Amino acid sequence: MKPTLLLAAAALAATLGLVSCSTGGRSPSGFLGNYAQLNSGYGTEDAVSAYVNPEANFRKYDSVMFEPVTTVVASPAATPAVTDQLAAYLSEALRKELGARMAVVGTPGPSTMRVRVALTDVIEGSSPAGVPVRQVHTAPRATMTGKLGSPELASFISKVSFEGEIVDSVSGERLSALIDHRLGKKREATPDTSWAGVGSATSQGAKRLADRFFAARGN
Repeated sequence: MKPTLLLAAAALAATLGLVSCSTGGRSPSGFLGNYAQLNSGYGTEDAVSAYVNPEANFRKYDSVMFEPVTTVVASPAATPAVTDQLAAYLSEALRKELGARMAVVGTPGPSTMRVRVALTDVIEGSSPAGVPVRQVHTAPRATMTGKLGSPELASFISKVSFEGEIVDSVSGERLSALIDHRLGKKREATPDTSWAGVGSATSQGAKRLADRFFAARGN
């Protein structure tokens, strides 16, 4: 192939890749697929974007499986202990919001839904401070107490967003999904912000995802 044709092909591939990532592919963090379903809230600061499958029979689901919480973070201030702390908060909140009203199981089934969630500072319109690191937290623990203590950590906490989806545990069909950029903005964290306050704010993502599911189910 001639050099000019190679360059043209490369440019086309890059353009198509960009379109796929920004409109129809994965979310900027890479966690959620079918990103185009959640574009209704974008273009405004602190947006919440949500999707509810209009064809799904939500009433048939009476049990839930939880995938481990994932974090995708680029900030150097987000140490493993910090991301584990956030994952522990979110994991506990999910079990409180969904596990209290549905049976928690470990295997797929026809009446079982699967929940996937992540916390990230890699969002639409952001310029990551470093290379994003993805981590799956299988047994997260909240070990830190007191105040955040540093401006860098407070800045990271203020930028954290929630991504989550509920899918059929057998088919993988998406039932609902939510991306919430308000989590961090509503915190407006400072070095004096307490970890208890961070935990309370982090739990809001789980609550909003659960609220939308139960509203769709009719209870």
